[in-house]
Amino acid sequence: MKKRSYPRNWGRLFERYCTQVLPEKKDEICKRADKEYRRLMEDLPDIGLHENSIAGSIETWFCIVAFYEASDHMIDGEAFQVVYGWHIDSLRFLGRLIDANRDRWVYSLFAKIYDRYRKQLAVHRQRGEWTEAWDVEINPENRQEGYGFHLVGCPIARHARAHGYEELLPWLCKTDHELAEVLHAKLIRIQTEILGGDCCDYWYVGDRSPALEAYRELPKI
Repeated sequence: MKKRSYPRNWGRLFERYCTQVLPEKKDEICKRADKEYRRLMEDLPDIGLHENSIAGSIETWFCIVAFYEASDHMIDGEAFQVVYGWHIDSLRFLGRLIDANRDRWVYSLFAKIYDRYRKQLAVHRQRGEWTEAWDVEINPENRQEGYGFHLVGCPIARHARAHGYEELLPWLCKTDHELAEVLHAKLIRIQTEILGGDCCDYWYVGDRSPALEAYRELPKI
């Protein structure tokens, strides 16, 4: 198969899904997904894609949309859950090395990533750039444990609403929980923009944290 425009890491997994579930349609779906992904990237919002340290998720989103449309909606949110499960399986070795209950540097790394992003954003906004990127609020609720932040003004949510993918995007949002669990952490999240919230809130704690008791009935959104 010739080189495709969609991201190779995700494309390989979607191609695997086609091979297993839609083998007779695989070649046509991949061709159409390639074309759709290129079209989506032509209308990429001003988020500073490869220079922006948190912008990779929009490439994942466009890959989901591309295969969704290319398969006439047969590769949907539930299919992406299967695809993402394969991705998580490839990362499970990290759980033998990292435990968010004891490894405090995990939260320090989060702090470095989002402090750096906030500084990047300020510089580019002064130049009139990154106008559609996420705003970030660091620990607005003054959490004393783990690491918390809010992302505000999600360009992926805007794209989903503008093009009728409101039911598809929550499948991507849910994956934040699965990656956290690989590292023996839990994501406590009350709201996301695509589900009507004012922001997408994140609070990561170890999976043995007493803080989880108050949120044990909270759905993974």
